[in-house]
Amino acid sequence: MMDHALKFPALPVNPSAFHLIDSPQKAYMVGFLLADGCVREGTDQHQSRVVLRILATDLKVCRMVQGIAGGNLRYIEDGYRVEWDVTSTPIANDLTVLGVTPRKTFTASLRWDMVPAHLHGAVLAGLIDGDGHMRFKPKQRQAEISVLTASIVLKAQLCRLFPFFEMAVIPIRGGRKHILYNLIVESNRARLTALIQIVYDPLPFGILDRKQAVLDAIRGYLATQEDYDRMMADAPRLRAAGLTVGAIAASFGVNRNTVGKHLRNQGIDSRRVIFTDLDRQEMQRLHGQGMTVLQVHAAIGKGTEQAVRFHLQRLGCLTKTPLPKTRHKDADAVLRMQGAGQPAYRIAIKVGIGVKLISRILADEGFVLESGSPQKLTRDLVLWADAEIANGRTLRAVAVELGVSGTLVRLRRRELAEESEARHPSAIQFQDRFR
Repeated sequence: MMDHALKFPALPVNPSAFHLIDSPQKAYMVGFLLADGCVREGTDQHQSRVVLRILATDLKVCRMVQGIAGGNLRYIEDGYRVEWDVTSTPIANDLTVLGVTPRKTFTASLRWDMVPAHLHGAVLAGLIDGDGHMRFKPKQRQAEISVLTASIVLKAQLCRLFPFFEMAVIPIRGGRKHILYNLIVESNRARLTALIQIVYDPLPFGILDRKQAVLDAIRGYLATQEDYDRMMADAPRLRAAGLTVGAIAASFGVNRNTVGKHLRNQGIDSRRVIFTDLDRQEMQRLHGQGMTVLQVHAAIGKGTEQAVRFHLQRLGCLTKTPLPKTRHKDADAVLRMQGAGQPAYRIAIKVGIGVKLISRILADEGFVLESGSPQKLTRDLVLWADAEIANGRTLRAVAVELGVSGTLVRLRRRELAEESEARHPSAIQFQDRFR
């Protein structure tokens, strides 16, 4: 078990460690310190200090820089992080001249002319390990290597020296609004190959373990790209044979979106299965033999179950067994009261069921019911309502007894009044007409 307070043996300080960048290890550490390092300026009483604080899982980087420049190495934050520091004004001055300056987040720029050209890739490897990302999704066959910086000067330098990068801007909102420049190489075979050949192939040592695993996967992705291209070239033929995109993707061991995108790039519709006339005839024949829709779909071997059901319905095949109709137990009583002239709401009160169910029972028995107010309020009921209101009852009380709304009673009374007025004009209207 690791002792979290463990402090590694201090090594003698090498003040000229970064005076001359003459090895891949030094170039790599310049890039890493530019990304994650911190140079603290000295005072009259104290020398300048260089500090690197990273995750404990990345201990190998601190061991590398300690081997180059000496200094102290210890675990901190209960073993979660590891810290290397060296107190040396010459080392701090050399790093400052190279571009690893204090407060460099938004102003970082590297003196690339002080680094031999064949070591530029090692500097970039350190930058990517410190402030970059590597991702690889095997199912989607998507690879990504990127480096982030908030310095517009460093961004311009990297784009000029390494043309395989593409740039994206990421706005950051918070206490201090600024932007990050994301220099990225995605699943472009030529760009990824160029990056690996320039940056990682010449390195005589491994990068961070967690990123080394991703890099190995990306190398494998590039090595099998030709086989993958030959496999994907067979996708249109399989699609034409009736296989779904999902079935093709499963046989290839990739994501279905990858296959769909490849087919769409070749002008092949990957979202719809084309059923031929022979397919529909076979569906109809199998369904006629008593097969269910699920069994027909399995036998056809293409499309979805919903699509097979749709085509069977278009062919006039009944895809669902109709439920047998049962006569309502109160149908006889409802018919008897309907024959006696009882309205639906009265029948509903006496039978003890809803008015809508009464209407459905009557419709099943062959009665064509009128919809709207005449069905709910007959002429006789409206005349009765008029008489009740004339005798002093409220409209609401009459509507409650009839089982309808007051608005419906008011509308029906108005309709009948207009109808009666049209049939028998009043004397005043008669005089007005011939005045």
